[in-house]
Amino acid sequence: MKIAFRTGFIGKLIVSSALLFCLASAVEAQDDPAKKAARAPEAEIQQHIDRAWVKKAFLDDMMEHWVAASVMPNGFIQENLDRQWKPWGTQREASLNGQGRVLYTLAIAYEVSGGDKRYLDAMNKAADFLLKMHDDEFGGYYNRVTPDLKVIDDTKGGFQSFAIFSLATAGRVTKNQKYLKAAMDAYHELKSKMSDGPFISGNFKRDFSGPAPRGAGFGRGGRGGNGAPSAAGTPQGPPPGFQLAPGGHRLDVHMFEALLGLYEATRSKEVWETITEEMNVMAKVYDYDRGYLSESYDANWKPTGNPAANPGHLFEWASLLSRAVELGADPKFIPLGSRNLDLGLKSYNKDVGGLGGKNAAGEPTNMLWWPQCEVIKATAHYAILRGRSDLWPWHHQTLDFVKKTYLDTEYGGWFEGYIPGKPREALGERAFIKGAVDGPELSPYHMTSMFYDLWRVSSPKYKASSGD
Repeated sequence: MKIAFRTGFIGKLIVSSALLFCLASAVEAQDDPAKKAARAPEAEIQQHIDRAWVKKAFLDDMMEHWVAASVMPNGFIQENLDRQWKPWGTQREASLNGQGRVLYTLAIAYEVSGGDKRYLDAMNKAADFLLKMHDDEFGGYYNRVTPDLKVIDDTKGGFQSFAIFSLATAGRVTKNQKYLKAAMDAYHELKSKMSDGPFISGNFKRDFSGPAPRGAGFGRGGRGGNGAPSAAGTPQGPPPGFQLAPGGHRLDVHMFEALLGLYEATRSKEVWETITEEMNVMAKVYDYDRGYLSESYDANWKPTGNPAANPGHLFEWASLLSRAVELGADPKFIPLGSRNLDLGLKSYNKDVGGLGGKNAAGEPTNMLWWPQCEVIKATAHYAILRGRSDLWPWHHQTLDFVKKTYLDTEYGGWFEGYIPGKPREALGERAFIKGAVDGPELSPYHMTSMFYDLWRVSSPKYKASSGD
């Protein structure tokens, strides 16, 4: 059996004895409680999830500030926001990554609020600005533009996912066919120009004629960007595994997220076929020995890199694999996601109550906000839907840590990071900021994803998807 993707870079996966091992693992997984479990009883859910707090923390304490401070009259999203929600630094750019992420949060806020017109108006402005970032000549979306839509970076990379995801979500919550069509059009454009078999991945020049220069697609000055100094302990440049060796392959967690969102919004059979084809490959390349889905592979589909390098993504994949099953995928992926989650917990810092906080030498390092969100989301998701009640202690310890460490009770919103044993001022210029285009990108995206999943799966009226 072969998996041959990327024209000119043929990767082979020989799965003789390995396939037998995988099949044995799949048979063993038939008895996995996460695969067979019914949704947790309402009494258990209510005991662990405070829905009133979730809604207040999402809307009143966070999104009300973002909708008021970040959306400019022309729809440009101003992400560089200080503690009191005023612009900071010199960087004024709309990245596809940031514009799309914040647009998604506005759409979800509109849905959870029950139709608050403030979120609808802001969402429409932001979505229309994003549509103007489209490259009408070569397809795809420009990576970065100025507030008046002058192109800064014309490369086409993984952040294209946030055009699909945000527009699909905006279309789903408003039933606006303009946004749904734009999301489907982007899917078709990228499938034709960025395909690696069923996957959409890579970082390309504007016309998709070849790879973009190394470092392109992450803003001026690397991920930090001009006027956006990096948070202490935050690596600069592309994330681990982004730059692959010739012939290598990459699974993009946010592109998979985008496809799930697009399918939920459109119920497109074509999109579902892509999702199914991707998951068929995932089942073959999953590391059944260590129990995780790698994001990077060599030309022969051998996993590369260290899963502990980005444990936050282990939790994201766990949530997304389970979400795919909610939407109709094979339930065999539930135990695979559950193992992903368990491997991620090996990076958990019980002394602090969150993910990370120590480097290889045991020294304290910056604990960014977003991995904590993914832990909270995935542990509750699997506890409620997949029979993993053993995860509740992890959920509550992390949530308590977040409440006392990242939430700004004075001005609202979230802080970016925390260094164990250090005062907040140790993070330097970014210690109290609420948003940033780069270094890393800081927006309400991960928080919204967390709050929304908690809200969705804990609902007494729960259903697997809005289209059911």
